[in-house]
Amino acid sequence: MHNTHARNTVRYYVLILLVLSFLFFSGDFGLLDVQKTALILAVGIDKEEDEFIVTSQIALPQDSKQGKSTQTVQLVSRGKTIADAFEEINAKTGWYPKLVFCDLILLGESAAKQNAFDSLDYFIRDEYFSDNCQMATCDGSAKDVLNVSALVDPSSSTAIGKILSAHAERLGSVRPTTLHDFAIGYYGDAQCSFAPIVATQPQQEPTQNSEKDSQNNANGGQSEQSGQDSQNGQSQLGGQSSQGEQNAQGGSSQNEKPVFSARETALFLRGKRVATLTAEETFAFNVVKTSLKLAPFTVEKENAACTLTIKQNDPKLSLRVSKDGRANLSIKVTLTAGILDYSQSLPLDKIADVGDVPDGIFYAAEKKLSADVHSVFEKARANGCDLFGIQDLLLKHKPRSLQKYQNTILQNTNADVKIHFRNLR
Repeated sequence: MHNTHARNTVRYYVLILLVLSFLFFSGDFGLLDVQKTALILAVGIDKEEDEFIVTSQIALPQDSKQGKSTQTVQLVSRGKTIADAFEEINAKTGWYPKLVFCDLILLGESAAKQNAFDSLDYFIRDEYFSDNCQMATCDGSAKDVLNVSALVDPSSSTAIGKILSAHAERLGSVRPTTLHDFAIGYYGDAQCSFAPIVATQPQQEPTQNSEKDSQNNANGGQSEQSGQDSQNGQSQLGGQSSQGEQNAQGGSSQNEKPVFSARETALFLRGKRVATLTAEETFAFNVVKTSLKLAPFTVEKENAACTLTIKQNDPKLSLRVSKDGRANLSIKVTLTAGILDYSQSLPLDKIADVGDVPDGIFYAAEKKLSADVHSVFEKARANGCDLFGIQDLLLKHKPRSLQKYQNTILQNTNADVKIHFRNLR
């Protein structure tokens, strides 16, 4: 009896092995042909009347043996829907678009003024698309932003990804969000969400010398020597022509390449962009809603500037609701900080310890940061955006009152902001 059972067990294993072998050899487990596939790294979406304009940044396959960095190309397609626009990529190039590697969705100004989820619901339906993809918006056209060749990386999606990193969030300079978080805010009770605003800016501030140089160049370069031979003149003209062609193709010189910034934040209500937080307000919002680490914060006092380094922040929010429906939101934040730099020279005994902060600096920092947090609250309330989660606090502590005050609680809430800086020592 035991031998029969053993023989049957062997037969079962052999049968399973045969079935798995059949599935393996009959299945399509071949490698993806990158020559026929458009690997999309970033998507920019603009709107023109009832038509979507989709800019897809596609990675071009490179020979790994040559050690070249990833090159990208931007393809622009149009369609009545986002899916229709993506299908046009295949019709134009023969490449089949793949969104598995897409790490950025950039909404242009025209798309953000309307319901953003007219554009974004396609990505939520796509089972192969990651909802951890970064979400951002911009002023102007998303196509123009993605076409920029930035200083830090020729691929605009990679350069933008660096300024939307988790490290930038810990410093408080940027308030990034993902498609997942953006959708939660949109479909939540408050219907409020936010996204960083991507912008370009010159890498260097103009100086008096550079302005004079540009004026001289505009006047035909009067400083050039009149005794140049014709061959040198032809060489210079050839160089200018080559540079002009590079500028026309987006390959400007190193000094002309811009950098990206995302220090401002756009507020969305029911999918439409309604307001903008400044860089100072974005930092204040991060102080309340994000865990900071080594975040710099500069304040001025008596014609001197001091930069503090915030080692830790401990925010606490609570809500009190009266019987008449009026509420008070208490925002208390305790920040542990030390001195990072001072605009005036200090004695040696004052430099040796980062915890030796000059008198009055913490008071000035508390006053400035408190005003910035209050400004964020008032701007959000004026535009109907529940940034600080007042409805969530009401649901948590007084769930029976949510249905009664849900539509009026934000407008009837006042904020009591208390910021306290404490020394590292």
